[in-house]
Amino acid sequence: MKLSLYLGTYRNVKVFIHWTFSLLLLWIVISNVRMGAPAVDIAWTIGFVLTLFFCVTLHEFGHALAAQRFGISTKDITLLPIGGLARLEKLPEDPKQELWVAIAGPLVNIGIFLVLTIILSITGFNLEQLNMEELKINANTFVLFVASANLILALFNLLPAFPMDGGRVLRAFLAIRLPRAKATQIAGTIGQMIAIVFVFYGLFNNPILVFIGIFIFLGAAAEVSHTTQESILKGFKVKDAMMMNFQLVGFDAPLSKAIEKLLGSQATHFVVVKDDVAVGTLSKDEIIRGLQAGNENTHVGSVANQSPLKIETEEDLDEAWRKMATQNQKVAFVIENGHFLAILDQENISEFILVKSALLK
Repeated sequence: MKLSLYLGTYRNVKVFIHWTFSLLLLWIVISNVRMGAPAVDIAWTIGFVLTLFFCVTLHEFGHALAAQRFGISTKDITLLPIGGLARLEKLPEDPKQELWVAIAGPLVNIGIFLVLTIILSITGFNLEQLNMEELKINANTFVLFVASANLILALFNLLPAFPMDGGRVLRAFLAIRLPRAKATQIAGTIGQMIAIVFVFYGLFNNPILVFIGIFIFLGAAAEVSHTTQESILKGFKVKDAMMMNFQLVGFDAPLSKAIEKLLGSQATHFVVVKDDVAVGTLSKDEIIRGLQAGNENTHVGSVANQSPLKIETEEDLDEAWRKMATQNQKVAFVIENGHFLAILDQENISEFILVKSALLK
């Protein structure tokens, strides 16, 4: 978010545009100027791109608002040169709910396409009179281009491959009769097969398809891995993976004490105590930032995280793992009866998954 411009908020969903989006507009201007395109044509092209990304924003809001119906919040929507990204708190585990959330985005684009098609029909637009070889964006064809782009966007996103919406739609249908992990594995395999076709076809025809294929292949692998890990954690509680042995460092101690513990052990996170009460956490990254901003005599309390994530011992481990990932917290306090008991960190959860995965084989 630090590299993104805040655009506004709707229905508690913040919208950002990444700074790299400006590179896309700059590339459009430079490439058109080099081809000798008139300024008015460049203006229409930029207007088309901005309008298309407004449609992409509506697409992402389709996902976000559908998720809200099922009690799932969306942290934000970020516009990137390659499209939009809605960061949902989580995906519904109910296949029917996931189906609605996944298909909501493409349905928005199909709706825009139908509305614009009706407008073209009412205004008497005649497609047969256009010279397809000289077709370009201008006042007469602008609506046609936007309508066509929305249809293409919908169809592309409905490809049955992760991380496209179509991959989630396929997984939702499969999950009606199969375990979610198995459904994800099948959908992921299909997606990777499609990605391989994209790569091979792109090598001989269009290099852009190669990048799209690689993107789909890696996205499918990541989704399968994530869902498999999540399924392994199901049925376990936070108390099953929490760490009772951890390093302590004083709130008023200098960073030099934390450095000694960091170099003298395998620990990368420390519990900060003040008057024998756990008040926060200190990570390796926070130690480094403290040294860069000050020196070894800087007090631990000035760089420590004094508002750590707190989770209960009886909380489901998969929910705690998801919560830590969503809030970008690598370590959390484990609480029992209102009192600090232990810590839980993502590295330990990964080790827990490895152990349980080995036992299942």
